[in-house]
Amino acid sequence: MSEVLRVSHVSKDYGTGRRAHRVLSDVSLEVARGEVLGVVGESGSGKSTLGRIIAGFLPPTEGTVEHLAGGPRSVQMIVQESAGALNPRLPVWRSMAEVSAVNRRLSRRLREPSMEYVRYVGLSEADADRRPTQLSGGQRQRVSIARALAAGPKVLVCDEAVSSLDVSVRATVLNLLNRVRADLGIAIIFISHDIAVVSHLADRVLVLSHGTVMEHGPTDRVLHRPESDYTRALISATPSLERRLMHSAEGA
Repeated sequence: MSEVLRVSHVSKDYGTGRRAHRVLSDVSLEVARGEVLGVVGESGSGKSTLGRIIAGFLPPTEGTVEHLAGGPRSVQMIVQESAGALNPRLPVWRSMAEVSAVNRRLSRRLREPSMEYVRYVGLSEADADRRPTQLSGGQRQRVSIARALAAGPKVLVCDEAVSSLDVSVRATVLNLLNRVRADLGIAIIFISHDIAVVSHLADRVLVLSHGTVMEHGPTDRVLHRPESDYTRALISATPSLERRLMHSAEGA
């Protein structure tokens, strides 16, 4: 598979001089077309900062981010609080049409092109005419995904994109993201504190602690044969995942 994104030796400091605080240290990764890379770690590990650098919202202090299949616009970001990412005064279809109306008047003629993505994420014609406050959290997150897809990305950065959703709704959104990568070949960087959620989706996992990569490899290897004490602690702190791994080991 061809690479669509390459991050090389990226570090990030907040502040300058003696007050500088390093939140990322020498992080490197690559993502191929249609691949899902899970990025996990505790709060404060640098996950969100890495995501924002990849999406172009923050500059790295050191290192480079190469968008190998297009410019920065080829990367779209989906965040935890979908309500804040959508204009509360606009109906769903208009929020989506903004993406393709850069130099055009936002008219109703753009509604039908937007509907292609509304339907793809499983929302209805009626949903498209509603405002974000009239939708559930899961519906808003699907709108955020549809809006990102309308920009024609090669990479989606999902930062805690399902952490605030109920379990059943979370599964629906995860299944949708799986479809996105399978149908459209879009690579996904899936950032989460929950290694159990990542295990359902990711091909590879990168484990961060205090801005440093502790482990990086295929999901099955990282979960079943972790190399770092930190990764083992993350797994043991997730009882449902630890039980599942123990059962698979017993059945082997």
